[in-house]
Amino acid sequence: MQKVLACVALLAAGVCAAGGDQRVVLLPLLRAGQVVKYDVHGNVLRHVKTESRVATMLHPGDVQRDIAMPLVFTAQEIHLENGRPVVVAHAEFDGGERDSSEKNASARANVEFTIAGNGQVAKAEGLDEVAPEMRLAWQFWLSRFAFGWTLPVEGAKPGDKWKTEEAEKSPSPIANLVWEKETTYVQNDRCPLTPAETCASFLTRATLKQKSPVKDATPEDYRLHELRTSGTAKGTDEIVTYISLKSGLVVRATEETQQSMDVTIAKADGTNAVHYTIEASSRFETLLVTGSDSAEKQRGKEATKQ
Repeated sequence: MQKVLACVALLAAGVCAAGGDQRVVLLPLLRAGQVVKYDVHGNVLRHVKTESRVATMLHPGDVQRDIAMPLVFTAQEIHLENGRPVVVAHAEFDGGERDSSEKNASARANVEFTIAGNGQVAKAEGLDEVAPEMRLAWQFWLSRFAFGWTLPVEGAKPGDKWKTEEAEKSPSPIANLVWEKETTYVQNDRCPLTPAETCASFLTRATLKQKSPVKDATPEDYRLHELRTSGTAKGTDEIVTYISLKSGLVVRATEETQQSMDVTIAKADGTNAVHYTIEASSRFETLLVTGSDSAEKQRGKEATKQ
């Protein structure tokens, strides 16, 4: 354990062996002022069917959008809390021209945020006016970048599996939704894009579970507005993550998500009910552009060939 904590405290090797069983602790090798660049791209689809006798009630619209955005991460400050690194950082991304159903939504953002010692984001400022689809892309990238923090503190080795549960963070008319996840440390193999470097690969499969009653699934903020909801939600998620054993940085990650919801929203007395049937899917990928020597050398070779 002392060896693990020493490796984390120094942040000097990116990955450290933990004992004789070849367990590794995977955390990014970061220093204050370091800049890391990623490309994030994907697509978001959403189809909404509405049934209502209330002609004036607004309803969410369909969405079909391709996303491509460069993202620049800057580590501003790094310190330790309880032996775990806390990173204060800045990120900026640009998804191009605004393309969202939300008025005044932006595809550009400058975000100030902190990754706590447990991998959770303690705060994130600058996302208030960002288009919902871009927020999804941002959340995907951040969850992958901070993935190393969520791995077992004592380290992990190929073949290890573990289960976790995480509350659904996006606003929803269905209360108490959680993702039940199982993560497998698959193997160590050549890194995507940088085959001279070795990566740890992880597979995460998740299922969205509803822990609220079907007949009364009302979230608290809906109750405060004297509304009542009923219905069901379900979904699946599959994530593949490659982390460099040399730098601890995520080199590549992909995510494919499918979700559906069948929900009725009405006044507390049951009047003015609106029934929504929603089908949504998304696929995202992020690739390391610069930030590790190997990635930069490999891209330099590819540019020379062209």
